[in-house]
Amino acid sequence: MQKTDGFTLIEVLMVIVVVSILAVIPFFSMPAASINLDGQAQQLAHDIRYTQSLSMTKAQRYRLVITTGTSSYQILNSAGTAVLLASGSTTVTLNSGISFGTLTNLPNNMIVFDGDGVPYTDTGSPGTALSANASIPLQGSGSTKTVVIVPLTGKVNVQ
Repeated sequence: MQKTDGFTLIEVLMVIVVVSILAVIPFFSMPAASINLDGQAQQLAHDIRYTQSLSMTKAQRYRLVITTGTSSYQILNSAGTAVLLASGSTTVTLNSGISFGTLTNLPNNMIVFDGDGVPYTDTGSPGTALSANASIPLQGSGSTKTVVIVPLTGKVNVQ
């Protein structure tokens, strides 16, 4: 009787099946809602930075306005005209299941940037400069991501 080293075809197939099952499991257990919330917070932070960039480039006030009672926002120029965004729309609506929480230090539901990129809380001239960190919380699926805007510089962070 000869003894040969190696694996049988059945053993190899069983290993492939087990590895395939283990590889597929993470796709079904990924927390899609938290990824969606994080992506939405990053988009909002990007749009705030874009608003600041527009104000410095065009040397005029631009503002990001959160529409009261809805889950949407717009970027407006100093004349109040909505800016066309990369999506081809003038309004950004948050994804289903995501909403704005209570804004902190933004009494008018907007953040305004002057031509130097300094953040303000209203459209007046010169207006009320942002004096403390402003926060815009996004809530969904029991989680919260907060977009924070720093006074003077207008730096935007997602926490």
